[in-house]
Amino acid sequence: MKKFFSFLRKPKAKPNSRPRNRVLTATEIAAQEEQKRKLAEQQAKAAFRKKAQRTAKEAKPRNRILKEGESATTGARPTRTRWFKRRKQRSPQERAARRTQNSIGPIVRDILSGEFLTREGVTRHIPYLIFVSVLFIAYIAMGYQFERLEREKLQTKRQLEELSAEYKTLKAEFETQLQQSTVEQNIAELGLRQNVEPPFLLEYQSVEP
Repeated sequence: MKKFFSFLRKPKAKPNSRPRNRVLTATEIAAQEEQKRKLAEQQAKAAFRKKAQRTAKEAKPRNRILKEGESATTGARPTRTRWFKRRKQRSPQERAARRTQNSIGPIVRDILSGEFLTREGVTRHIPYLIFVSVLFIAYIAMGYQFERLEREKLQTKRQLEELSAEYKTLKAEFETQLQQSTVEQNIAELGLRQNVEPPFLLEYQSVEP
């Protein structure tokens, strides 16, 4: 009978077969941190190595085929010592001419004396300079004309504001004169007074003869 009714019994709950999370010790945590640090260092070294290789490839000079009779130093810029030696080899006349050419004294003298105006390049452009001068004069005249119009506009606007204020004042005085109390005072001087009694109707009866 027990075997017959055994299927009616509730099955027993199976114990959880999954292992629970285990708390790491301080030693294990330190070991994990050390592994992470080493891995980061290795990655940084690899990235630095790749960057250095890429930079070396980009900066690598290209080999140029030299022509016959051309050395590796041909075409290079002269050093500072060679330039200084070549400068020493110049004659005094060349130095004086170069000094005169680089000085600004003659330029200032030409400007102050007005000699630059007598040159061929300047005299050839005299009509154009006159045209530009006329344009400048017209521009200045238009500026003065605009300022004059602006002053007139402001003056007219100011006069309009004054007239508008005067109109409002006169209108207020006229409305005051139209008030009943003011009218009574004005007609009292003429001997008139306001009727207080109400009006009545006059009846006219014809008399038969």
